[in-house]
Amino acid sequence: MGIVKQLRVTLDNRPGALAQLCSELARRAVNIQAIEALETKPEGAVRLLVNHFEAARKVLDTLGLKYAEEQALAVRVGDRPGSLGKVTRKLSEKGINIEYLYGTIEQGSKRALIVLGVSDLEAAARVAR
Repeated sequence: MGIVKQLRVTLDNRPGALAQLCSELARRAVNIQAIEALETKPEGAVRLLVNHFEAARKVLDTLGLKYAEEQALAVRVGDRPGSLGKVTRKLSEKGINIEYLYGTIEQGSKRALIVLGVSDLEAAARVAR
């Protein structure tokens, strides 16, 4: 996949905050392709990789949520032992630090989607090919 745009959303750490966001995205036919939610209080950070970026931004604006646009590296790796290690080892050998990582896989799929925040995005995109 290469370099992608994602959203980092600030949400109150309370029951229903994430449900409201997900429901509103669904109402606008925005599919969440990958998600990372970090536990912090009183607010949390949620990273979203979505299929309709602009529509998602409109939802966030309508809800009055704080968010930032970020670039990240998205790669597909095989669903087998060692696949993620191979990618992360390549990045390490080039001196590229992984700052965060999250992923998703559909049951029965042969490949997982991994989203990485890295210290050198352009170099990481070349290495991860």
